[in-house]
Amino acid sequence: MSFELDPYAAAAGSHAIAVVTKWRQFAELDYETIYRSMVKPAFIFDGRNLLDRRKLFGMGFNVYAIGKPPLTHFGAA
Repeated sequence: MSFELDPYAAAAGSHAIAVVTKWRQFAELDYETIYRSMVKPAFIFDGRNLLDRRKLFGMGFNVYAIGKPPLTHFGAA
């Protein structure tokens, strides 16, 4: 098992990330940089509705937020 303190390094090369805290530091990350470093399709799960899901969707993420309909790029022409 390993632990990565840097959220950018932790997301690099992954398909998905999950935000499960209300800590503001996670709302203030550069999600465009994170998206570019991820394997596509890239998914983000927001368990606290902390993030701007429409902005993340515009970047290319498939967005799943608790209590809200998913925003996905599947089936898009």
